[in-house]
Amino acid sequence: MQRLNSKGCYISFLFPLCSFLLNFFLLTNRKNIILTINNDLKILDMPDTDWEKYMTKRPLPTYAERLKEIEKKVHEWKRHKHYRQHGLKMRDVAEQLGISTINLSNYVNTVEGMNFSAWLNSLRVEDAKKLMQTHPELSIYDIGYKVGHPIPDTFKKAFITITGQTPDEWREQNIEKIDTDND
Repeated sequence: MQRLNSKGCYISFLFPLCSFLLNFFLLTNRKNIILTINNDLKILDMPDTDWEKYMTKRPLPTYAERLKEIEKKVHEWKRHKHYRQHGLKMRDVAEQLGISTINLSNYVNTVEGMNFSAWLNSLRVEDAKKLMQTHPELSIYDIGYKVGHPIPDTFKKAFITITGQTPDEWREQNIEKIDTDND
């Protein structure tokens, strides 16, 4: 049995390792990888797998493509009326959508043209207007609570900011229009 000194161990270990790494990085775009082990050349035939697509660089999505993806997610989120949850923060919505808060903020600012809280209030107010028309028996407090505003004053303030009218004024004007249209 031959005994190697410590320098011989390092050299005999490092040479095949360096050879493997060099061949791996130089030849990853080929199906065959050449290995040098104990001064013997070995060719490994790689099976046809998806590993090659992970080794090649793919172009990153453009800003417009990312906005389209976010828009699809936001559309689904709105369709399920998740904006009705009380106490929603941008962080919560971003988590629900599976995107970062920065991407959500960019989407709301560029596509919707407003900041997050104004956008959320606009969704809630539009929903409240529909509820007032379809369920005239509900009180303003109940409608505000249902669309995500548990405090009547904040609901009223958001409603006035968006429509220029109080919820009661809006309801009176628009319910009369519906009643006269039905006659």
